[in-house]
Amino acid sequence: MENTKIGSKEAIALLVTVIFNHIIANMTKSIIDTTSSASLINILYIGIIAIIYTCIICYFLNKFPTLDLMDISEYLGGKFLKWGVGILFTIYFIFFAGVLLHMFASCLEIMYFQLVKIEYIVCLFVICATISCLMKYNAVYRANLIIFPLLIISTLFLFLADFPYMIVEKMYPILGNGWYATFVEGLSNMFVFQGIAYIYFIPSKLKEPNLLKKICVNSIVFSCLFLLISVAIVLFMFNGFVETDELLPLYSAVKYIEFGSFFQKLDSAFVLIWIIGIASYLSITLKFSSAILKKITKIENENIFIYLLALILFVGSIWQKNYATSIFLVNTVYKFSFFILVIAFSFIILLLASIKKVIKK
Repeated sequence: MENTKIGSKEAIALLVTVIFNHIIANMTKSIIDTTSSASLINILYIGIIAIIYTCIICYFLNKFPTLDLMDISEYLGGKFLKWGVGILFTIYFIFFAGVLLHMFASCLEIMYFQLVKIEYIVCLFVICATISCLMKYNAVYRANLIIFPLLIISTLFLFLADFPYMIVEKMYPILGNGWYATFVEGLSNMFVFQGIAYIYFIPSKLKEPNLLKKICVNSIVFSCLFLLISVAIVLFMFNGFVETDELLPLYSAVKYIEFGSFFQKLDSAFVLIWIIGIASYLSITLKFSSAILKKITKIENENIFIYLLALILFVGSIWQKNYATSIFLVNTVYKFSFFILVIAFSFIILLLASIKKVIKK
């Protein structure tokens, strides 16, 4: 039983990895598009709100120790609500993992593999994620704990190596397009904290459920720090970046790194680390989604769902026409789905379930 649970370090690495891969894809450009030179202030602002919201949902989750959102939904509205929540979140996780995969695969195709069809690139990622999920116990989460330091070190290294090329004055005017764009319209940038969606399903997986709040808050804080660093790199280095259609903003920053004549063109090393990170994110998503379907169907063989979801992930990634379609889905459908399903709908379930528990007492 101990082998089926995850520790606090694995849980933190899991949540931060989910958010980090969204940062790599294109979230930095999306934030700068919205808030311009006020992006750093906006990140601090949405980070504080994300921490407050995380503390609130942890407060409600702690009222139902070791239960996740589906168990709480069954307590509130029976099997019908449990099925509804499970299906909605499975669609949410898999569909938008496919969108993110298509974005990243498109960038790889354009930058390195012009003669390779994107279907083959996507297929390799899906196969890798599927094999990881088929391993016993929680190999996915433990492997991610090993990969996680690479993501941290590479980001810090990128910031320090590119620091001589940065112009800090680009953070002015400090409020960018005004306070309304920074604090009202900029609130939509909170959707970058996609790890919040996974928090609802973590309690039943933890070795120490009493550490839920500490795990979640630390994850949001770490994610906010890396988001600050990533946005600062893009904001301080590029002129008029928001008006361009540049692929993978951080990749453009990597090209500036040089250490004499020996260490040049380190972009391939960074892309390799990001490829591993994306594969880890896909594995986590498949694992969570298959666990959800296993719980609502009561079918013990989880491998069936892994194969099925892997096929859906592949189809959901290749059906998009081009990179622009993926950007549109992220900036519109993904953003609205996050606030409707992850923030509003899930919070209402937790709130009503807590009220029901109080009334029963």
